[in-house]
Amino acid sequence: MPAVDTYTSLLLVSVEGRPMPAGASSLLVTGRVTDAANLPDSFELEFADTAGTVLTDAGFAIGKAVLLTVSENGPQGPQRLLDGEVTAIDREDVAGALRTRVRGFDRSHRLSRGRRVAAYLDKTVADIVQEVARRANVRVKQIQVPDTSVVDHVTQDNVSDWVFLKRLADASGCTFSVLEDGLVFAPRTMANEAPAGAESARDDPVVIEHGMNTLWLTSTVTAASQVPDVEVRGWDPKQKQAVIAKAKPETRSVDLATLKPATVASAFGSPAYVSALGDGLQRAQESQAKAVADRIAGGFAEVEARILGNSQMHSGTAVSLKGYGAPFDGRYTVTEAMHEFAAEAGYTTTVTVSNASDRSLFGLASGGASAGGAGGAAAGAARMPGVVSALVSDIDDPENSGRVKLTFPYLSDDYVSGWARTVQPGAGPKRGAVIVPEVGDEVLVAFEGGRFDRPYVIGGLYNGKDEPATPWAESVKDGKVVKRSFTSRTGMEVVFTEESGTETLTLSTTDRKQRVTLTQSGEKGIEIISEGPVTVTAKADATVKADQGKLALSGSSIEIKATGELSIEGASLALKGKGKTEIEGATLALKGQATAELSASGITTVKGSVVKIN
Repeated sequence: MPAVDTYTSLLLVSVEGRPMPAGASSLLVTGRVTDAANLPDSFELEFADTAGTVLTDAGFAIGKAVLLTVSENGPQGPQRLLDGEVTAIDREDVAGALRTRVRGFDRSHRLSRGRRVAAYLDKTVADIVQEVARRANVRVKQIQVPDTSVVDHVTQDNVSDWVFLKRLADASGCTFSVLEDGLVFAPRTMANEAPAGAESARDDPVVIEHGMNTLWLTSTVTAASQVPDVEVRGWDPKQKQAVIAKAKPETRSVDLATLKPATVASAFGSPAYVSALGDGLQRAQESQAKAVADRIAGGFAEVEARILGNSQMHSGTAVSLKGYGAPFDGRYTVTEAMHEFAAEAGYTTTVTVSNASDRSLFGLASGGASAGGAGGAAAGAARMPGVVSALVSDIDDPENSGRVKLTFPYLSDDYVSGWARTVQPGAGPKRGAVIVPEVGDEVLVAFEGGRFDRPYVIGGLYNGKDEPATPWAESVKDGKVVKRSFTSRTGMEVVFTEESGTETLTLSTTDRKQRVTLTQSGEKGIEIISEGPVTVTAKADATVKADQGKLALSGSSIEIKATGELSIEGASLALKGKGKTEIEGATLALKGQATAELSASGITTVKGSVVKIN
């Protein structure tokens, strides 16, 4: 039997500030209070309620406030275990024995109801926690976050406020809880804060000692999943290079004098653990690497123990393990403490140390709420597999890199994403297409690593409201695409037509009033149509040539000018004017290589200061 001094303990229950009547208290068979790091604290009370009067006598009902304390006939006096609310009531008939169960959570369960998509812009973690609490009508008692840096964009990606705050807490090295007097968000207790040296369980309630206060215990040291190094890799699009942060496997949840995580990892020559979900920012990835290293390393030593009832044990309590020898003796941070009250066993406490792992059925079903998992700060984020549609809300990228902001109306009425990169065909140094979507356009979006806060715009989408400039019926005929086009916002177009007998490429302005058409089939011609002047300029030679056809110039008037020599040559040359025709020059010479003839149907006049003939 344990040798530590024991005192009688009684679970005291108050409902809406009123102590439970003695009649109902006498029917209490078992009571259980669970304080876990990864879930709202919970309670369960079971009554032998043959008459079915407990609920009425004690005042239990959904939503009623319940305070659970331990009355200990010892030096410490009554201790609070949980301040919560009733969330469920059960009635059970087992072989004729009627039982009534009352179950509930602490007030943080209010934050776990429903999911939310929200963005927090240019805020510190403390600012975000304050905003979440205010929105949920939860009073704030204490917010203490070591990192006070401002983050430009943080996404709550379709998760509950509880999961979101848990993720922020894990990423910040903090814990949070909601007590009667408000929310507490503060740094978590480190294992090395537990008592060290010769302290005994007789002298300190946070010492678990063999033969003193332990009923049973399992302590494990394992090399499973342990690695010598952790790397978190990301991509920095500004520098067009990988960002790599490294960390050694160290944990704040376990402190053993004779064994470290790196020691067990080195026994098998394991490769480094690599996560490819970094944020692309060196400082952020260094924090992520430390979080991943802490989570992995924390799993190398675990403890589960049942001890004499101890109201000082809570999740986050730093405890010392003593009397079990090396390497097990050391200091640990509790991740779950379950306080049980039963008629036969009395008051016992089951303590679990498993770093940040959630071992409950809830954790298995939900994948856990922690953000400090294998993916670093993003591991607890809700995943967005595949692609989704979104609307463009902003295109004025302050970095002038073609990024856009997005809204997801089917998820939230007011959420706006951070800046999302856009896919551009053939993009590269000084080349590729530049096609930025317009505000209000529907686009197809994918997410880097499935992270909702890392969107990429793949391309635009037509819909029932936004249709292409070229009707679909004109683009597809007889199972073939006969027309492909690109149209700008103002209606300028490039159209490829590939119908049988008609293969053309047309470049046109709005309403096709000015266009250039290249015809591949038939006469394979080029047509240029302009509503205004047409100018062709060459800094060197310019040649217009018709090998087998006629070259025709027509206009209301035609003017040909040359700053140098003007030469017109042909197999034969005919100059004809329907009216008066003049040929003028400083000197004029008309020559015929064979014969020459000057004639008129009327009078012919030849003038000059001197006229010579032959």
